[in-house]
Amino acid sequence: MKGRRLIVATALMVSGAIGFVACSDAEGPPLVFAAASLVDVMEDVERQYQTETGETVRFSFGGSNLLANQITAGARADAVIVAGSTPIEQLIEHGALKKGDAVPIFTNRLVLVEPAGSNSGLTNLVDLVDSGRIAMPDPSTAPAGEYFEAALIESGLWDGLQDQIIPTLDVRAALAAVMTGNVGYALVYETDAISAENIEVAFVIESSIEATEPRYYASRLTNDPRADRFMEFLASPQAISIIESYGFGR
Repeated sequence: MKGRRLIVATALMVSGAIGFVACSDAEGPPLVFAAASLVDVMEDVERQYQTETGETVRFSFGGSNLLANQITAGARADAVIVAGSTPIEQLIEHGALKKGDAVPIFTNRLVLVEPAGSNSGLTNLVDLVDSGRIAMPDPSTAPAGEYFEAALIESGLWDGLQDQIIPTLDVRAALAAVMTGNVGYALVYETDAISAENIEVAFVIESSIEATEPRYYASRLTNDPRADRFMEFLASPQAISIIESYGFGR
């Protein structure tokens, strides 16, 4: 899609995932901590990787900020693939990464979703005022929440919508809130909306500021060569084709 970028370094050396796994097991496959919004696409990429190489990796998925918190608290992973720069900055600050280690690999878009067939007529953020409850990833736990917060602040709506916003742990939780009927709307990534059943995109959030452009970063955390090989695979035509098929941008 126009204006979206997928930057994959040909020498990408990333592996390891954060989540709810406390440590990486050197005897088992390398562990990759990855953002919750990447569950479907990374599992698909890993299946292709296993088919072509006979090797495998493990994932632990969660909110990117929470994953960074786990690593700085002592959890061990071989690599990370997280959303936004905040978790990367945290890992650098605590010495888990060096500046420049993390590579931007692909982008996403911000959208508002509603149950299919709602016909709400909402076309922009201003229309959300007095529209009902809105699930949104909590900025303190997920970079997606930071993106939405920035977009709402830019639109002058952040303070006015506080009574309507229901904070969730991550994007998947916000999406689930709509799917279960607990809220009428959710602010999520476009890729999550594409993969969900009985959900439709009401509108895409357009913005002119970089703070609202979802970007994913990857970096290795250990010297496990198996993890390096998987991260290098992310730059392959096969992996890129899968990533783009899920709606992530170049």
